[in-house]
Amino acid sequence: MKNTKIIIAGIIGLSLAFGTTSCKKKGCTDADATNYDANAKKDDGTCEFDTITGHGDHNGVHVMMKMEHNYGGSSVMPADFDDLKYLNDKGTTHSITKLQYLISDFVLYKADGDSIVVEGYNFVDFDNTNSFAYSFPTEMHVPIGGYTGVGFTWGFDEADNTSGTYADLNVASWSWPAMIGGGYHFMKLEGKFIDSNTDTTAFAFHNGTASNNGNHEANHFYVKLNQSFTLSNDASINLNMDLSEWFKNPNQWDLDALHDMLMPNYTVQKMMNANGRSVFSLGSIVQ
Repeated sequence: MKNTKIIIAGIIGLSLAFGTTSCKKKGCTDADATNYDANAKKDDGTCEFDTITGHGDHNGVHVMMKMEHNYGGSSVMPADFDDLKYLNDKGTTHSITKLQYLISDFVLYKADGDSIVVEGYNFVDFDNTNSFAYSFPTEMHVPIGGYTGVGFTWGFDEADNTSGTYADLNVASWSWPAMIGGGYHFMKLEGKFIDSNTDTTAFAFHNGTASNNGNHEANHFYVKLNQSFTLSNDASINLNMDLSEWFKNPNQWDLDALHDMLMPNYTVQKMMNANGRSVFSLGSIVQ
């Protein structure tokens, strides 16, 4: 597992690093950072902090990300599994029998233009409801004040999606086959549906690296949820996943045609990527 740490990056500084020239030496200008550059005259947003207590602030709050799940607005819990009770956008009745997914590298966007990045990942497994919550490290103090939203990566980005790296994911049989790109799954969504012959048929909606004739393409995406809020106490930030969105937006899903052998199908993996971008929303923030 990656070491969890906090990185505070100025959005303005990042934009300058990518596109603006300057006669001043750029680097980390924060003396509290592990990569502080005494010769830097202009901060480029790359400061890193091992103490994970924020920007020299020991008077912050503790934060937990809590996952909530619904289907078109109706709550989904493990007790709902196996029932043929969901109607997708195409009009197909189906159940859910398994739901596992991975999100990583959480971001809190500050109102002053900075961002707080906590590297790590949360493997959500409906067989373990404790996995619905991801707590920032207990020793980490997130600065109080105004925020404009939260973000995270769906799955792993290319740098982190390396086969065999994470012991807990290896035990969970979470690996993505090497022949179609390796690394790890992003999601396993499984269930049964009533097919066009009125038979009950299984489906396996698995998402990960997209592979096309031996060419492997990273298939993660970044989720940014904009909503202004203020942190003044320890907080639980609720992230909502609407499972119905996987089947309808922008690609209406035909389970009769697309229910198995989806992992090696490049086009299908890109369709999942597109549909996943509307799945998440920011819920309540409890303090």
